[in-house]
Amino acid sequence: MTVGRASPIAIGGAGLLAVACVAPLILWGNPYPDGVVQYWVWGLVLTLLVAAAASLIPMPALRDFPGSFARGLTRMPPRRFAALVAIVTTGLGIVFAMYAFGGAASTPDEIAQLWHAKILLHGRMSIPVDPNREFFGLETVVDVERWYSQFPIGGPLMAVPGALLGTPWLVNPLLAGLAVVALYHFARHAYGETQGRAIVALFSATPMVLLMTGTWMNHVPVLLLATCTLAALVEWDRASTARRALAYASVIGLALGAMATIRPLDAVAVATAVGAFQLWTIRRLWLRIRELVLQAVFGVIGVAPLAYANWATTGSVTRFGYDVLWGSGHRVGFHTDPYGTSHTLRRALEFAITYLSELNMYLLGWPAPAMLIVLIGLLAMRKVTRWDALVFGLFGAQVLAYAAYWGEGEFLGPRFLYTALPAIVVLVARTPFLIAERFGPRWRRGAVAFMMSCLLVAWCVPGLPFNVWGFARQAHAARRTLKVDIAGTVRAANVHNALVFLREPFSFRLARRLWGLGITRSEAARLIASRDACSLLSAIRMAEGDGSPRRRLPPAALAQAADLFVPGEQAIRATDSRIQISSAASINPPCQSELQGDLRIGGAAFGPALPLEPIDRDGRIEGDVIYVADLGDRNTVLRSRFGTRTWYRLVVGVAEGGQIRATLIAY
Repeated sequence: MTVGRASPIAIGGAGLLAVACVAPLILWGNPYPDGVVQYWVWGLVLTLLVAAAASLIPMPALRDFPGSFARGLTRMPPRRFAALVAIVTTGLGIVFAMYAFGGAASTPDEIAQLWHAKILLHGRMSIPVDPNREFFGLETVVDVERWYSQFPIGGPLMAVPGALLGTPWLVNPLLAGLAVVALYHFARHAYGETQGRAIVALFSATPMVLLMTGTWMNHVPVLLLATCTLAALVEWDRASTARRALAYASVIGLALGAMATIRPLDAVAVATAVGAFQLWTIRRLWLRIRELVLQAVFGVIGVAPLAYANWATTGSVTRFGYDVLWGSGHRVGFHTDPYGTSHTLRRALEFAITYLSELNMYLLGWPAPAMLIVLIGLLAMRKVTRWDALVFGLFGAQVLAYAAYWGEGEFLGPRFLYTALPAIVVLVARTPFLIAERFGPRWRRGAVAFMMSCLLVAWCVPGLPFNVWGFARQAHAARRTLKVDIAGTVRAANVHNALVFLREPFSFRLARRLWGLGITRSEAARLIASRDACSLLSAIRMAEGDGSPRRRLPPAALAQAADLFVPGEQAIRATDSRIQISSAASINPPCQSELQGDLRIGGAAFGPALPLEPIDRDGRIEGDVIYVADLGDRNTVLRSRFGTRTWYRLVVGVAEGGQIRATLIAY
């Protein structure tokens, strides 16, 4: 056994990680859902017993297990292995897309980008805003001056193939398969063939990777570009000629620039870590700075589509759809966010701690906290290589970048750390190898047996709520109204020349009517959160009847006309949790009608219907079947425009067996 000393840098990282994971227990008590800690306790007992048996029992088969495992990993030729992991990752991504999400969207983000992709397919960066925009609005879609999504143009561009083929669920699994190939190229050259294959094998079996792959979210194309950056970086580092180094520097620049067209903050985080690595590499060869200059030039070329799209939609290359829709409060930094909450250093620290703690549960689905395994690996690390430093930098830069961002990224785990998942998986997968280097073959046997036991529990034990299939079941049951097959329901009803209403909860209807008056998303959200809903509805109705509903009404006027919500024993609890009513005395007949409608009429989310809207050659909403949000008495303004159509309402209910099903009824 050659114990030696652990690297001071690794020990420092382990200390920070330990503090981050213990802090929630001290600050907030047990932050995990019921049953998670028990899963870890009993799972750790079982897997540690297996590991101890593997390391102590003097059986030849057990003694040779790590070597046999390594030989099995490396027996296949590299290209065939890369093809295999790509196929497995894509296949599992499709399985999760179908099982967990039903091939449908689960968030307004996905819907908005698919809608923008449809606009792009019509040869336009944006289309004219609909004259009745409150009936077609979405929280993540800009409808000020022009109509397009709030997201940087790269996300909608990546969604174009799915929109064209009618299979948006297929894009991300294919991209994830390519990402695994790029990660393999990086890992095998940075850490050797055996460790490289272990890294990508684990990555292909990581539920946080696969569940996001099953969505339409823009995190997956960014993951592909990040792994391509790493693959190009390793080739840049080992380039034997100046021409080859310049070529791969160009690829790195293009990949980072393209990443910025999708998620600019992720691009900044990755570029910071990669740039620091490159500067360290050429610190004694400053003539190579020309490679970084060329890389920057190609980065600008890569980001050019974003600059053009911003100019074409917002009028400025540096202004994003976010700014138009939400104002400057949407940007990164320490300020008041769009909902009126101050984002402070303390809040940023809480976000960082929360993200790291959530990785314990969501990253692997193992019967052991994921960050505990990373911590053990760090404590076993005798030397921090340049590649280890790069991995630390990628992980740390992503955490810091999104700690400074006001929004809390919770969807299938800490989604804001998705781009850093290759770095985290590298640290997990290297742990058995680091233990073997530090403590010898007996510990290596135990470490490998422990990891394999954890994988088996995560993937093969049925009925557990927090392993891979437990997370998939949770995703399957969540946000079910967004997964309704609206197009199929309309086709089955064989309706034509129709207007189909979808009724959302009361708070959504209030928000839409505020948007129609020119109130920004941010201001509307603050009004709904602070005002008595019935009083706010009365103020909105008065504003809509002032003869000029398209003139922007100052938010202060509505704020003054609507009474503040007064919490207390007399407050009324509505079925919509976002609705606040001070007392029964506030409920006037129009408000009573809205509240009763929520109880009487089955709700349906409008968002999934937006990408189904027919767009004519002039960029207007016109076609056989048009979908609109149901705004109650406000619907009468549509009579002059759609009075010749047959009006229907799409109602969503629970059928036998618990399945969500939609039906069309006469309006």
